[in-house]
Amino acid sequence: MDNLMKFTVALIFIFSANCYAGSTIVDVWQCKLKENKTMKDAGVLNDKWVKFMNANVKGGGINSYDMEPRVGNHGGFLFVDVYPNMQSWAAGENIMEKTEQGKALLKEFRTLAKCSSNSLYSSTKH
Repeated sequence: MDNLMKFTVALIFIFSANCYAGSTIVDVWQCKLKENKTMKDAGVLNDKWVKFMNANVKGGGINSYDMEPRVGNHGGFLFVDVYPNMQSWAAGENIMEKTEQGKALLKEFRTLAKCSSNSLYSSTKH
């Protein structure tokens, strides 16, 4: 029975690790730049945000991309934020809303662009 229990625990551990190893949380924001703002401005602010998040969210590992269309609708752009897991996303939301530096970054984002939609995805790498 002892060997069966060890085998079962090992299988559960392996299964759990495999299920979550390639899964991330992706937060997609659809935005339009405000007057006199550029994608360079968006990139500078996004770099600042990534550094802040990785310094303040336990474990870090947060990435972000600003995406401009090359073909198709050229009326806006996307911010795509990638978190290692749901816990880091929730911690990041909390830090942005409850810290002075987070609130200041949110204010900067509001002066940069107007975002019309936001979607949160679970993503699995294949």
